[in-house]
Amino acid sequence: MKRWSLGFNPLGLLASIVMAVAMFFPFWAFRLVYMETTNVYPYIISGPIADYIGYNRNRLMPLLTGVLIACIIFCLVGSLLKGRSGRILLAVSGVLVFLCVWRFLARIRGLADYFHLPIQGHGIASAGAFAKVPAWTWIQPGLYLIVIGAVLAIIASLLHERIQLDH
Repeated sequence: MKRWSLGFNPLGLLASIVMAVAMFFPFWAFRLVYMETTNVYPYIISGPIADYIGYNRNRLMPLLTGVLIACIIFCLVGSLLKGRSGRILLAVSGVLVFLCVWRFLARIRGLADYFHLPIQGHGIASAGAFAKVPAWTWIQPGLYLIVIGAVLAIIASLLHERIQLDH
């Protein structure tokens, strides 16, 4: 029977903390003139524009949130395990987060394209016969933090044996 040996990878632990904190910040935001900002999190869209366009949540959001939470747990557990198991969990966590970010940006690209807007910047929103209105879109701190956490997890995986501390 294989015995699990515990250690402590401080970089992996930092990666899991950064990823967990990222979940509390919006990943993307957009605003139409004369309206408040609408924030997009991995798990919900909150703000007046969501109600205006009738879009609060899609079927991909719970899946994305579940995968991101699993990645945070993988990263945390990987930072506590010694050897190959910890290294693999850290690497899987980082790679899966990058896949989630790619999928999130693809989904946001679809939403922005529907209204003829860039992912980040200023544009004139229009959809079908609706009036054209100035709009602003921007990437929020949550997306930057989750990417930083993924990079830290991959670096922690690559340096796992060198930076790991014993209990």
